[in-house]
Amino acid sequence: MRQRFYNAKIMPTPFSEIIEGEICTENGYIVSVGKSDEKFAADHEIDCGGNLLMSGFANAHTHAAMCLFRGVADDLPLSQWLFDRIFPMEEHLTPEDVYWGTMLQIAEFVKNGITCFADMYFFPDSVYEAAKNAGLCLALCCGANSYSDYDVLAFIEKNYNKYSTISDRIRYFPGLHAEYTCDESLISKVADFAAEAGCKTYIHLSETLKEVGDCTVKHNGLTPPQYLHKLGFFDNGGLAAHCVYCDKDDIALLKQCNIVPVINSASNLKLASGIAPVYAMLNLGISPVLGTDGAASNNATSMFREMYLYSCLQKESLKDASIVSAGQALQAAVEGYQALGFNGGKLECGKFADFVLVDLNSPSMRPLSDIRKNLVYSADSSNILMTVCGGKIVYDRGEYHIGEDLNKIYSECSLRIQRIIKSAGF
Repeated sequence: MRQRFYNAKIMPTPFSEIIEGEICTENGYIVSVGKSDEKFAADHEIDCGGNLLMSGFANAHTHAAMCLFRGVADDLPLSQWLFDRIFPMEEHLTPEDVYWGTMLQIAEFVKNGITCFADMYFFPDSVYEAAKNAGLCLALCCGANSYSDYDVLAFIEKNYNKYSTISDRIRYFPGLHAEYTCDESLISKVADFAAEAGCKTYIHLSETLKEVGDCTVKHNGLTPPQYLHKLGFFDNGGLAAHCVYCDKDDIALLKQCNIVPVINSASNLKLASGIAPVYAMLNLGISPVLGTDGAASNNATSMFREMYLYSCLQKESLKDASIVSAGQALQAAVEGYQALGFNGGKLECGKFADFVLVDLNSPSMRPLSDIRKNLVYSADSSNILMTVCGGKIVYDRGEYHIGEDLNKIYSECSLRIQRIIKSAGF
């Protein structure tokens, strides 16, 4: 399929000049950006109406099927939310539940302009089948722990071998849930596997003050990053979700180990976990990326909200309105592509044709004094007109092309959460 998206403003990268012109795609890749290519014979032409084409967002940390639990475990602190509500419901999940839950989340993703996501959840085959329907880039991240009722290492090895070569739009990260749910033996085994495979790891890290305090007590004063580093878990780099309670030494260690922090501001605020030290990370040369976390703790998956909080929470925390610019927030929203190892996040020839069309004619975007600042400080998901994944239009002004009927998704998810709640005894 050869497509031409014309009559557009184009933002190739968060800090590049916004130009006018068109984007041509072929077989899922961008083949030209900017001026009209008279030699390009398109099968399909789309008039963008003078609106903005920019990279789709990369949601670098989520648990997609947890949208099934949206609204049933709210207004609780993290430990109670997780151990008293979420874990008991998760015991009753089936592969089919995860498939339909992921489909519901993908519908929300594409409406919100998300074209790439890292999913740390159960039943990776179900997540993969759902993502394949719409063609989103997917990084599967194992989130197992010492309580898992299967051989975690065998599970990781099987899935790493399966998904590492299946497509250039799929990645698999050996990882673990968190330091506090995994014993030393399991962490060391996964670290050894990553070392042998030469791959990056993924984990929840320093999300709460309690997590950090308990770790230092158990492990002779070592913080979670220091403890995981000691066990070799960070030897090949990777990603760490949250990083709320990382001090300057921890941040320096993350940089040394090439660990990319994934900031989940809305979830951390809702669970009263805290505010990540983004400004300190940026000052040390680390480029954090954004995640929404799951919709059971967020409860939305809006990268517009995450960008706003990423910038504004730092301004308030440090009482300096000049820090963490709109451009830096936009960069964090698309750089998850690079952090996860995908060929996207920029509108350039040879990159994945993963982009969104943003409505510049809505009141929230006018006047067009500074489009970047409008995107971060005033836009929301209603400004997304169209979402394109691998050259496929998956969302277009209220129409979804994600492989399943939207009403069917709603019906399946409603029936499944009712069963799960009843089975969990709530």
